Amino acid sequence: MCTFARILPAAFLVGSLFFPVALSANLPAEKAPVPGVVPEAADENLSTAMEYPEPIKHLENQGLEIIRSFPVGQSLVGWVVSFEGKDLVVYTTVDGDYLINGIVLDAQGVDLTEEHQKTWLPRPEWDDLEEAHYLTEPSLYENEEGQLETRTTLYMFFDPNCPFSQLAWLALQPYREAGAQIRWVPVAYLKPDSRHRTAALLDAANPEELLALNMNNFGQPSPELDVPLETHHREQMQANMDLMQSLGINGTPGWVWMNEDEELTTHSGMPRLPRLSEITGLPEQEHPETELMRYR
Repeated sequence: MCTFARILPAAFLVGSLFFPVALSANLPAEKAPVPGVVPEAADENLSTAMEYPEPIKHLENQGLEIIRSFPVGQSLVGWVVSFEGKDLVVYTTVDGDYLINGIVLDAQGVDLTEEHQKTWLPRPEWDDLEEAHYLTEPSLYENEEGQLETRTTLYMFFDPNCPFSQLAWLALQPYREAGAQIRWVPVAYLKPDSRHRTAALLDAANPEELLALNMNNFGQPSPELDVPLETHHREQMQANMDLMQSLGINGTPGWVWMNEDEELTTHSGMPRLPRLSEITGLPEQEHPETELMRYR
């Protein structure tokens, strides 16, 4: 998975220690008293400023809204904060001395931040994804009348320079033959030319063809994928990134689909190939490609 994290603007981190990526060795599930955390039944007469640890008071003083806190084992406290209408999760240590702004992993390497975003942040509905700036690979499935038919639709967040996104594209091609329509939502954060490639894809007269060019010649320079950036490109990319983050997806490829219970479901990274049948709701397809060997 090509990862990124929701990062606060640097101006808000002055005066608190900043770790871009944090690894928490052991985070027990058992709750413990947490200094600086407002209890559920806190005295309403208490000063909020007195209850917050210093790094959180610093964020509040800089204009961020503090929404709520939640315990993360015995080592950390999670905080939902909002800046300019965008919600995100940060952490403080239990002693209240340090702020962690980035991805927190447990001892098994599980991305706790992604789970916390899904649990504590408001999430878009399926229909909200229609507002994304995406390019569509249509279903190639022919029904009994010889007409192309879409049997399922999924959204894929990707960076044009993410190798795992390229593998996901390769793995999904047989599922198009089985009836999957793929809506590719480009974001740009891995390399400087990711933005130019994304702009080219969003403006393409034949985006499906240009997407295939990017994936089939992955990592190779191409004049068709090098276009000047305009203001509307930047706005589209930011909107896509905001949507991706609001879904709690911390890396590409980012999968979004409706499960069999009609619930919006997400996954970050390249899953095992047998899981693609569950994700698409279609029969499992064959994958002879050597590049996908390790995902079988």
